[in-house]
Amino acid sequence: MNSHPSTIDVICTSYDSLSDTEKKVADFIIHNLDDVAIMSVRDIAIQSGTSSATVSRFVRRVGYERFSDLRLAIASDQAGVVQEEVPAVNEISLDNIDASINYILGNKIQELTGTASQLDKASINKAVNLIMDSDTILFAAVGNSIPVCSNFAFRLNQIGMRTNCPANTELMILASLSLHSNDLVIIVSSSGYSHRLETIFDNAEDGDTPILFITSNSASILAKRADVVLIAVSRDKLLTGHQFATHVPEDFIVETLFMFLLAHGKNVSEYVRMEKKSLGKDKENLPTFN
Repeated sequence: MNSHPSTIDVICTSYDSLSDTEKKVADFIIHNLDDVAIMSVRDIAIQSGTSSATVSRFVRRVGYERFSDLRLAIASDQAGVVQEEVPAVNEISLDNIDASINYILGNKIQELTGTASQLDKASINKAVNLIMDSDTILFAAVGNSIPVCSNFAFRLNQIGMRTNCPANTELMILASLSLHSNDLVIIVSSSGYSHRLETIFDNAEDGDTPILFITSNSASILAKRADVVLIAVSRDKLLTGHQFATHVPEDFIVETLFMFLLAHGKNVSEYVRMEKKSLGKDKENLPTFN
């Protein structure tokens, strides 16, 4: 698809790479989006407790040449928003549960829409072929990105792919020492950087092993080293403050790749038949409850 992401998605994606003072500007803009389109650089600097120089530097860091370009992009985004998709609140509160649910839903819809727009056909085609042609796929992640890898590994095992998803990053590093050129490494990192993941990148490159990188930070150093980069557009800054990644966009990428592999993978129907034969008995003669 490869259309342009919204301005707020661009800011959320770049958030981890910003300085502390630039994050103050980002926080202000994210939570005052309706007002920013009519504010000046000086206004934003005062309201965010920073300086005009910091605002200008922030603008360039998120990919715009001038503040007027950012302001125009925000106005354009707002003009194109369907009214039903605009949340009635901008916070999560038990005092207004229905509006809070709509706020969460609206942001998750925008995450999926933004992520889908970044999945260009060349990257998807290369990723699918790398997975299909690999001997063994090693998964790597840090912290709460590991469950995304576990899910992906399980899905690929269902259709006959040989995968290795160790339980923790330390074991992943050890496994990366024995990589070969006919293997594949799939790494998931919302922030786009970790010293431990950098070690896995080094080991993969030493083994001439291709790397598929799923991240929300396309500007990260590791993204520049990967053979294929798939961008997950995240709005966690709006919902969780970046302390806790929800991984809905990463899971969407996993499901998208799985669907393509299900349709075009080698001997998939045979593996599905074998899985049903091996595991199907668990679902036979299930007890009924009155």
